[in-house]
Amino acid sequence: MDARRPEPTIDRGMELPPLASMLMQSLRSVGYNTAAALADLVDNSIAAEARTVRIALSMVPVPYAALVDDGNGMDEPGLIAAMRYGSRDPRDVRSGSDLGRFGLGLKTASLSQCKRLTVASLRDGRLNIARWDLDECDRRESWWLERPVADELPAEPLYILQQQGKGTAVIWEKLDRTDVAGEQAFLDAADHLALVFHRYLGGEFGNPLSVLLNERSLVLIDPFLEGHSRGQALHAEPIWIDGHAVKVSPFVLPFPSRLKPGDLERAGGRESLKTRHGFYIYRGGRLVVPGGWFRIVPTDDLIRLARIRIDVPVELDRLWKVDIRKTIAEPPPLLRPHLRRIVGGVIDRSRRVYTHKGIPADDTSRIPLWQRVDMRDGGAAWRINKDHPAVRMLLAGAEETQQFSSILKLIEESLPIHDIHIHTSNDQPVAEPPPFDEAELETLARKLKAAFADKPELAARMLENLPITEPFSRDPDAARRILGRL
Repeated sequence: MDARRPEPTIDRGMELPPLASMLMQSLRSVGYNTAAALADLVDNSIAAEARTVRIALSMVPVPYAALVDDGNGMDEPGLIAAMRYGSRDPRDVRSGSDLGRFGLGLKTASLSQCKRLTVASLRDGRLNIARWDLDECDRRESWWLERPVADELPAEPLYILQQQGKGTAVIWEKLDRTDVAGEQAFLDAADHLALVFHRYLGGEFGNPLSVLLNERSLVLIDPFLEGHSRGQALHAEPIWIDGHAVKVSPFVLPFPSRLKPGDLERAGGRESLKTRHGFYIYRGGRLVVPGGWFRIVPTDDLIRLARIRIDVPVELDRLWKVDIRKTIAEPPPLLRPHLRRIVGGVIDRSRRVYTHKGIPADDTSRIPLWQRVDMRDGGAAWRINKDHPAVRMLLAGAEETQQFSSILKLIEESLPIHDIHIHTSNDQPVAEPPPFDEAELETLARKLKAAFADKPELAARMLENLPITEPFSRDPDAARRILGRL
């Protein structure tokens, strides 16, 4: 054997475990805020089949936060496994209701907000408790999992567990991060939780989930306003990837000024209408990405009513690059051509709703009072439609036709387009005049008919088009009844 070559060995490596305190401190900076951290805990409650989750912040005598659910609870081996860092292999096959992934969420989410995490779980009449205390791990320089007794914990979370007879309490103490120490920031997490879990709160996956923050129920949010009479729920379609269906469901919201205050609240507020358009990605029914277009289409003001819901099976996590916090996901290349195809029709409808506010988006044959004129330089102008029956009637009856045309031109040139754009781009409500009632519409129709009495062919064509002529097109059924009486 060549003396210059080393002897073959079975193992040339060595065990090199991470330093407990350093790694635990580093993982505190993964990027959780209070809302995302609480959402990660609610994920665990849903996986444990909880129907009620109570979240509370107590500032006296010593500040602590607690989440208590009525789920199945954990026995002692289950609790110890849950407290282990990396307790689950992200490659494991999971059920659709299992919202976990890396086996890190409970620990990294909690310890990003506090320095002491205690989990107490009640199952089969036995209370099991375990605790991570970063100060103690620092002192011992080891992965020291404490096993405290019930008397060392805040009383209220344990009382709730005993009343329920089962469930899990997650308790945060030593709240050293400013966004938790401030009560307002903690309460602000309610809006995030209401949006992330809105489909569970609405009962889409069985009995409705109830989440209470300081004993106040979360407000139900629906970013798609499903069922709204002026909204549009377009055809949903499954796209198959690796034997799993990704369900894509497009929606177009009503024009903002058509929404009542209750509708705005249900949609998540006026600000959400301005900023949260685009793709909504759900993993197991839980919202991961609330809007955005993933560079598939350029954004503009006229597509802000478009929402596309994408339901991703948990089995496809690896393709979507879901992060530890479950706040980031990216459509895989296989899906992008399908999304590009689907999104075209959705944003077109959104633009049409903005362009023809209050008119059904499918109606492109109407006779408008105002017409858009595209200019050579790419700009656009809006002109009064001289072929509209009411305008033709006025022009025909005007003694000074040239003078009346000048007045129409003055109205066109004085249209405050810039001011209207600023107002509507902020989704501010637009006050509208009272709608015509049927009697007023009939009076106008009779005047139009009389004005063209000497031109029977023109009068007949005008009456035939009455249901698609503004303002009759706003109530086509009334227009047809009027047409029958004429």
